[in-house]
Order: sequence, then structure tokens, then C-alpha cells
Amino acid sequence: MRNLFLATILFLFPFSANAGFPEGENGYDLKKIEESFRLPCDEIGNDDCIARALGVGACTWIFEINKDKETGEALKIADSVLIALLKGNNLDLKSILEKDGLIKANIKKEATYRINFCREETKKAIPKLIKKLPEGVVLDKERIENLTNVFPLQYLSMLEQLSKSKK
Repeated sequence: MRNLFLATILFLFPFSANAGFPEGENGYDLKKIEESFRLPCDEIGNDDCIARALGVGACTWIFEINKDKETGEALKIADSVLIALLKGNNLDLKSILEKDGLIKANIKKEATYRINFCREETKKAIPKLIKKLPEGVVLDKERIENLTNVFPLQYLSMLEQLSKSKK
């Protein structure tokens, strides 16, 4: 009876829970992410770990855009989180690429799956990401849905293009 009473009280009073990365006054605490956020790389392998980190990077970009950050600023923040996550887990971003400069198929598949975890937030961010459309093209629900579908592959394609431009 006492447990039932305690459970009832617990659910009647509002409380908040925070998930995600630690944030300080100046944004994400990158040092804390690097030192504390551990992925189960020993269990799942480095490719899956990197795919998860890429998912975090892409979703962080989306979350920052939805916090009304400019696209470039949001991407810099997301890249910083991604780098801290990779560094803290001893992962090398260069290992995602095949010899031809494309992301390994297994990483691309897993990263796409992970990036889609923030699919609803991506839908909200699409209008902020798409600044100019050709004349007569409307950003309606169907177009937002289509752009949301291709966002994971577009994000990964940006990484491929970046790696090719550095060669």
C-alpha cells in the first residue's frame, strides 16, 4: 500500500528529465563529452561506433538549426560535438572511407538509420535549411517529406565531398 502511495505521488508531481550532452554557459561542454560519453565500440565494432557518432553529428546540426542558429554556425557546433565524440572514443573519421573516397556501405547504412532517429526534428528544420527555391516551387508537406527522406544521404555526401576536397 505504501509503495502504491509513493508511486501515485511521484506521478502527480511534475518533474523534468534532461537527456543529451552536457551544456555549459557557452554551449556544449566538449571536454566533458570527450571524457565521459562512451560508445560500446568493443561490443559493436568501430564502423558501427562511427556510424552512431555520425548520427549524433547530423542530429546535433538539426537540433541547433531548430534552436534558430544559422546553418553554418549550427554545423560548426555539430562538427565540434562529432569530433569530441570521435576523439573520446578513439575513432578515426578517415576510416569511414573506401579507397575511392566514398563512405563504406555498412557505415552509410547504419548512419542513415541513426540519423533518422531525429526525423521529426529534421522535418521542422527543412524550411530553415532550404533558403532559396526555384521560382514556382513551393515547400509543401510532400516536398518537406521528400527532403527529410534524403537528408541523411545528403549529410553523408557532404562528408564525402569534404574528404575529396582535402586530397
